[in-house]
Amino acid sequence: MTGVLSASWNTLLNSPEEWKQSWKGYGQRYLQREADVAISNSLEGGVGALWGEEPRYIPSGLQGIGPRAGYALKTVFLSQRRDGQLHPAWGRVAGNTVNNLIENSWLPPSARTAGQTSLRCALGFVGRAGGNAFEEFWPDVRKLFSR
Repeated sequence: MTGVLSASWNTLLNSPEEWKQSWKGYGQRYLQREADVAISNSLEGGVGALWGEEPRYIPSGLQGIGPRAGYALKTVFLSQRRDGQLHPAWGRVAGNTVNNLIENSWLPPSARTAGQTSLRCALGFVGRAGGNAFEEFWPDVRKLFSR
């Protein structure tokens, strides 16, 4: 679902412009996003395994919105290791960063600039923060609506 929304949004914004606002452009954006996720997750899992990093989100178990939101944000750059403690998530950082450099080999020129590559890296971390917040709070939201 996220891929559909991402491709739709970028087609609406015509980004990158070389792919035009067309069905073909939509398809290119969708496939680009799927490749992005596959490469990033593979790198994160592979590199993270070297340090024993857990790539999945582990709920905080904390009470209160503030502490839980803080944990969700903190775990964008930290992950649990085999010892159960939070440590720098080197696999995640490598996966997100190297992935965006690899993508430059097929993206059109307007998307390969240093600024665009940096923006994609930053948006990858923003997306992780949103995903973490969803994982942290969705069970509570679901309980509220199921009553």
